[in-house]
Amino acid sequence: MIRHLCLAVAIAVAAGGVTRAQELETPGAEIMQPDALETYFRAREAGQGVRVLHLGDSHIARDSFSGDLRQMMSGDMPGARGLLPPGLVYPFLQLRGVEIDASEGWTIYRARDEEASGPFGLMSARAEAAAGSSPTLTLSGFEVPADRLLVGYWRQPEGGAVQVQFDGAVQAIPTQGDEGPAFAAFAVPEATQIIRIMPAGDGPVALLSMVLEADRPGTVVSNAGWPGATSAIMQRWDDDVLRLELQRLDPHLIILSYGTNEGFDDGLDLDAYEANFRDQITRLKRFAPNASVLITGGPDGTRLPFYADTESRDPEEWTCAPLSDAERETYAALIAAESVSLLRWHEPPMLKPVLSVQREVARDGGAAHWNWREAMGGACTVHDWRLAGDSQLARPDHVHLTGEGYALSARMLMDALNGAFVAWQGDGKGQAVP
Repeated sequence: MIRHLCLAVAIAVAAGGVTRAQELETPGAEIMQPDALETYFRAREAGQGVRVLHLGDSHIARDSFSGDLRQMMSGDMPGARGLLPPGLVYPFLQLRGVEIDASEGWTIYRARDEEASGPFGLMSARAEAAAGSSPTLTLSGFEVPADRLLVGYWRQPEGGAVQVQFDGAVQAIPTQGDEGPAFAAFAVPEATQIIRIMPAGDGPVALLSMVLEADRPGTVVSNAGWPGATSAIMQRWDDDVLRLELQRLDPHLIILSYGTNEGFDDGLDLDAYEANFRDQITRLKRFAPNASVLITGGPDGTRLPFYADTESRDPEEWTCAPLSDAERETYAALIAAESVSLLRWHEPPMLKPVLSVQREVARDGGAAHWNWREAMGGACTVHDWRLAGDSQLARPDHVHLTGEGYALSARMLMDALNGAFVAWQGDGKGQAVP
């Protein structure tokens, strides 16, 4: 059964989130091919916590949607924070559960920059320090204590040592060796408040990721998103790095939330996109063969044409309506002619086809699928979310959501996962447990 969440009544999301009243209804969406989530379901059933890896674009990079999902999945059994970027890899980096700071001296290479050479891993970035320099990365503000810190680095023939300082004690490990990825493991002393990672200065150092782990059972939700990314960013991930990181993270569930930036690319080659997306799903399954895969796509998104006069009209005066078939077929010509027929909020012409392709890839590739956009209510829902009184759920760009909007999205996904889990228990055991 598809759930209907009436927001005329306040909704409590996990440990906070959506608390103010709305006058909207969100239809929710069921999980397609829920049997593909068996690994995740079995981990939930075991009651020892689950390991989730959430990949995507800016919606996931903010750790808002993922952060709320982490709270909901963890309950009273949170695990350590999991996968982290190798520093401040892009401006306005936001994380929950831990704080990262970095001194000057790190050079950041980003997978979205076509001029930047690899290697890259799940975090889509690499932080390098030159020989003779000793910049610092600082981890603090741990909401959940960790027993171990893994520092992912790239071995190189002239590589220098990495030093890790836990409050006062210092440990070190060399990064010299034949080229390839590796993890250095450091025991985290009890009650550690601050961790500092720095090169010794005796050679260059290249960091790929960090992981905080705990020995006790607990749920771990690692998010690895990148602002402006499409699923094509996965092509930049080095096979050896990806294999190593996935083996270490050993996720029960991989969630893919790409689609927004592809959908806003009017010149997208849909056939090429589909072929690459299929390839990347196959690749993830090859390196994490036991993981369940869930594809969500992105949320609803709309745009105004560039020639819209936004200064002379209040936001409430603009309407929103989906594109007609004729408008979709002649969209480029209508934009070039600055047609008045498009002077409204509307979805970009490629968004629906992209999300449809993702559904087909999930169906053919043995992955589960949850339609984030349809769960919100479909085309133009983001416009309603933006104008939802004092408790706006979407931002002015009609692409990104507010904290409350992401919290509600996470709740809808969690409801869908819970419903599928209960159904799976009923089918498998003859007894559905709520």
